[in-house]
Amino acid sequence: MAARPVKSYGKKKYNFKDNRFKLLPDMKGFLCTCNYGEKDCQKEAINLLREYSEEKDKPSEGTISTVEESAEIMDSLDTELASLSRKDNADWKKFTPSATGVGNCLFISTTVEDPCELMYKILEDIERTKVQKTKFLLRMLPILVTCKANITSITSASSIILPKYFSTEPTTFAIMFNHRYNNSVPRDKVIEELANQVVSFGQHTVDLSGGAKMTIIVEVVKSVCCLSVVRDYARFCKFNLLSVCGRPEKRTAEGENGDVEKSSSPKVKKQEENEQVKENSEEEKTESEPGEEITEMSEN
Repeated sequence: MAARPVKSYGKKKYNFKDNRFKLLPDMKGFLCTCNYGEKDCQKEAINLLREYSEEKDKPSEGTISTVEESAEIMDSLDTELASLSRKDNADWKKFTPSATGVGNCLFISTTVEDPCELMYKILEDIERTKVQKTKFLLRMLPILVTCKANITSITSASSIILPKYFSTEPTTFAIMFNHRYNNSVPRDKVIEELANQVVSFGQHTVDLSGGAKMTIIVEVVKSVCCLSVVRDYARFCKFNLLSVCGRPEKRTAEGENGDVEKSSSPKVKKQEENEQVKENSEEEKTESEPGEEITEMSEN
């Protein structure tokens, strides 16, 4: 007798074995990391990307006035509703989460032409305003292309994206290699191959001091390798959003006149008050002792 099928109740779960929700080669987007709260990190990443991409897609005032002048009120309303529905569908497809199979690491695929430009826009605004935009999302790397995690595929993919950034004037560069759940990709061989490609384009020099103008990102996530070329890697704190917005100016313990500022800690305050009381009591004692000597002398 055949066993009865077991019914499952509750919320429907995504099938991450489906390729639609999985990180695959020939994709571009943003590699995001967090310490905890992966679902909240995913929401923050998509909302942040939509916020800054919508600013670029805002219609100009001239287009709105032309629509109002050329159509009646009802026609303009229908046109606006249709445009909003198309915009919502486009936004829904513009940023799509993809599972990486690694904890606290997710990928947001995109249809944006250049993910790096959108990422620079976000980082420059956070750096200028010093406003914390995310709580769970820590690091967001723009990825230009993904490929299989082997030396042949990495070499082939890099030969497509590197000429755009290194075929002009000589510059300094560095290569950042990181791997997750993959020990089969030889780090030294990948770095050597990419460096040889860059040098073949011109008189570029390696700068490992942290001040390289261009940085090649190599992120190996299981069986997929994410490649990108970014600028100002050190300036934007390795694309850590919290570090970019939370870099206060260095404050010393000395004031403008060289005097040490008093601490605001309650424990220190209490200690200072006790020391002050002790000093006052000692002063009173020293003042009272000469008075007693004077009275004794007057009696005699």
